Amino acid sequence: MTHHPAQSRTALLAIDMQNSYFEFPELEEQRESVTAKVNELIAAARRGGNPVVLVRTQHERDRSTWTVNMHDDDEGFAYPGTEQAQYVTGLDTEGGVGLVKTRDSAFFDTDLAARLRNLGAGHLVLCGVSTHSCVSQTAVDAFAHNFRAAVARDAVASENPDLSRALLAFLADEMRQEILEQAEAVSRLRG
Repeated sequence: MTHHPAQSRTALLAIDMQNSYFEFPELEEQRESVTAKVNELIAAARRGGNPVVLVRTQHERDRSTWTVNMHDDDEGFAYPGTEQAQYVTGLDTEGGVGLVKTRDSAFFDTDLAARLRNLGAGHLVLCGVSTHSCVSQTAVDAFAHNFRAAVARDAVASENPDLSRALLAFLADEMRQEILEQAEAVSRLRG
């Protein structure tokens, strides 16, 4: 992809900041802290005139959107209109563009790449849950779509810290993606 001057914006992708993911006790312990950090990034993006994409996972009751492991376990989640599918209490959604996904990557079977290009975004900052699954898969696919992605380390959460550290190292080493501290991420989004 050729980067045009119009694609110089940095979009914030807030991934899966919804009730269903915070049902894990390890994530519930991090909910208030990570929500505050994500809100700080959202406010910075808004101040900087950068787009905010609020990504949520949602599945259909008829099983048509279920993943292999959901079929194996005979258990779906985050159905439309349920509490599980809603954003966590306190998440700043003002001015955010919503995107629904059915897989770990926000790029899989969605129009995210086209939306980002239409918003003029060539760079991304990712935050949300879970670091080792949805955040990292979205980061890998951002690389595949030629977006420069970075992960806001303080604004991600995971119920598997060892796997989270390993995947952040992989993203930094193999995908050449920056792992940003909160102040760096805020500064980048403010422009």
